[in-house]
Amino acid sequence: RNSALFPTEGRFYRANAEISALGDLQFARVNLQAQQYLPLPYNLTLGLNGEIGWGVGQGSRPYPVFKNFYGGGLGSVRVFEQNSLGVIDPTGAYIGGARKINLNSELYFPVPGTGNDKSLRIFAFADAGNVWREDEKMDVNTLRASAGLGLSWVSPVGPLKLSYGTPLRAFKGDKIQRFQFQVGTAF
Repeated sequence: RNSALFPTEGRFYRANAEISALGDLQFARVNLQAQQYLPLPYNLTLGLNGEIGWGVGQGSRPYPVFKNFYGGGLGSVRVFEQNSLGVIDPTGAYIGGARKINLNSELYFPVPGTGNDKSLRIFAFADAGNVWREDEKMDVNTLRASAGLGLSWVSPVGPLKLSYGTPLRAFKGDKIQRFQFQVGTAF
């Protein structure tokens, strides 16, 4: 990327893997992420992000719940309450899941009057994703989706992101939070 804080072109890849084969915790976990930034005419930038996570228990042991992936909220599927996608335990708590998919797109617009300053940008977004249990099929028919507008500012305390949107695909019982605020990440 041409900038870690406000990229306008380039790509970013990340791969994380964990394996535990000793004692009671026997599992494998991988998380893959790819981002692409494309410069467009009129000082616009298109940002694309894709992330997939996969966890599995090993040696007839279940996948440990404290290693679950979470979905919903900024950094995942905006408009859905933070960490509210996926498995709900008998107490009603959201506990994530062993598998996840996040797909995000953002179209960045310069703020009028700021010239080439990229530290303050308006964006339109579209997100899709979900979280599943270890024994559950990752079905695209269960993906949640949302779209909306936001403001991104690289402030003196770090990157700040405000977004407001609407669910495009939600299911009964989903927790909706149209306005969201986050400190610290580009996507």
